[in-house]
Amino acid sequence: MSFVFGQNFIPENNFQFNQTQIFFKWPQINKASNYIIHFNDDEFFFESELNSTIIEGFNWGQTYSWDVCGIDQYDEIIRCYDENYFTINNLHENYPSNVTVLEIDENQYQDGITLLDYESLNFSTAVDKFGSPVWFSNNDNFSLNRILATQFLENGNIVGFAPGVGYEFNLNSDILFETSNDFDIHHSIQKTKKDTYFFIDAEIQQHPCPEECDPEYPDIISWLGDRFIEVDSLGNILWEWSTFDYLSIDEYNPKWVEIWMAQWDFGGNPTFDWTHSNSVYYDEDLDIIFISIRNLSRITAIDYNTKQIIWNMGVPDFMETVYFDDSFDFSHQHSVQVTNDKNIIFFDNGRDKVPELSRCIEISYNENFEAELIWEHVLSPEMLTLSRGECDRLNNDNTLISAGRTGNVVEVNHDNEIVWHLSVKENNVIPVTVYRSERIKSLYPNVFSFKINNLFGSLDDYQIELNSDNINIDIYN
Repeated sequence: MSFVFGQNFIPENNFQFNQTQIFFKWPQINKASNYIIHFNDDEFFFESELNSTIIEGFNWGQTYSWDVCGIDQYDEIIRCYDENYFTINNLHENYPSNVTVLEIDENQYQDGITLLDYESLNFSTAVDKFGSPVWFSNNDNFSLNRILATQFLENGNIVGFAPGVGYEFNLNSDILFETSNDFDIHHSIQKTKKDTYFFIDAEIQQHPCPEECDPEYPDIISWLGDRFIEVDSLGNILWEWSTFDYLSIDEYNPKWVEIWMAQWDFGGNPTFDWTHSNSVYYDEDLDIIFISIRNLSRITAIDYNTKQIIWNMGVPDFMETVYFDDSFDFSHQHSVQVTNDKNIIFFDNGRDKVPELSRCIEISYNENFEAELIWEHVLSPEMLTLSRGECDRLNNDNTLISAGRTGNVVEVNHDNEIVWHLSVKENNVIPVTVYRSERIKSLYPNVFSFKINNLFGSLDDYQIELNSDNINIDIYN
């Protein structure tokens, strides 16, 4: 009987949205073969065969009325429900003034909308294939009024982080999970299918100043490393791994020692930015944790069960044990992920290379430490970004690329042809930094409706006629 009582109206009356794509659901009308949804007294309407639908394209800053009528097989109105109301809030006050799709091939574009963050503006959003905003975050609930979305979940929620804090939240920006104050989260948080959360926590320890340090510098300085942590939904630590426990402090990049010395000379007491990891990715099929350690230009694979390093890949100069013959010449990379083929894919920033070029690279590997560059896409010089960046493999085998500080997001096919190009600027001049992006089918991946067979009666007095011992219900997604 809970199915009958669950036949309520969605959205609730007078609900306020920060989105223009909305899911509507209403109680089933007996013998209705079709429904008509009227908006603003028939200003426009939609038809639906089910008692639910997703409609997009509403205007920002407008209030709408809506009512539903059930139509029988003869196109006669059976009954109409009373009007309900909802409001689309004004677009975010800091929304960038120039969001433009410079190029699109609709035949090759992976269907859906793009979830991304406007990092330099402190909020996250979603845009359709034409660059029009579909959703934006309400930052009032987040630390320092800032949120960067990093993952869209199958339940329709979003995972992201603000300074020092990780969250899971819904489309209304209501917080459903929040990490504790015991952690200083940065760069990455990922939710697993086990309903646990992986994130990166900053860690500082005191160690000797590297050999590049002149005698005028302290013998013991603060090293900034990372802890990779898994917690359950209650915040209990299930798994952790520290760079200080599993990497040698002899493995460091002298470039960052020079930067530390320059900071010391400038004044203050800086920390030596030893690892500066920027992503953690748990592949549950392989039971392997993949991490990106930016300042060592290294990807590391870790056995989830034993916590032992399976391999390191990257610049051999900063590595005591070299696992692969080919280092693939990447530098200060971001956001390692695993494809459906179990290859790794990540964004190579190309910092300090000659010439400096950013690219996406996909690498296959095996247990014999044999690795091969399977695919790469080199971005044009104007999309060079020495920090930030991400590469996502899409369902149609295209790749969605966030070009970091340049304000560009592109989708390319496997032949390296651009099929979609989004440009985000402020005042047509200043690029808006995009940290992460993700293509999603819609804002509502898990909504459903149902039809109860042999239903009769009214909204206030539903009944089911039983022709057997069974109640038959059809469920639609």
